[in-house]
This record gives sequence, structure tokens and C-alpha cells, in this order.
Amino acid sequence: MLTLDKPGQCTITQEGTCTPPSGATRQDMYRLIYDTVTAQDPDLSGAAVGFFFLEPNQL
Repeated sequence: MLTLDKPGQCTITQEGTCTPPSGATRQDMYRLIYDTVTAQDPDLSGAAVGFFFLEPNQL
């Protein structure tokens, strides 16, 4: 889950699942998710991260 905020413009939250490449770190996944979300909506480029949550998707 990732929440991005551009004060006075917009706030967006994205959630879902992903499969990290072998050897990926939490930082790698953060950058991948941030870059993917901002590529889908270029107006979010440079937005501040309000929330980031990443954990294994297993019960």
C-alpha cells in the first residue's frame, strides 16, 4: 500500500499485490512501486509519501 500526496493538488492511495524479483530488498520494492504509480499518473511525480506498507501476502 502506498499513499502519495501533493499538498493542495491531490492524494492517491494504491494497493495490491506484487511478486518481487529474486534478491529484491524492501527499498527496491519501494522504488519500483513508487516509480510505477508515478509513471501511471505523471502529475504525481515528486509527490511526498504519506504511507508505505509492504509485507508478505500469506496467511
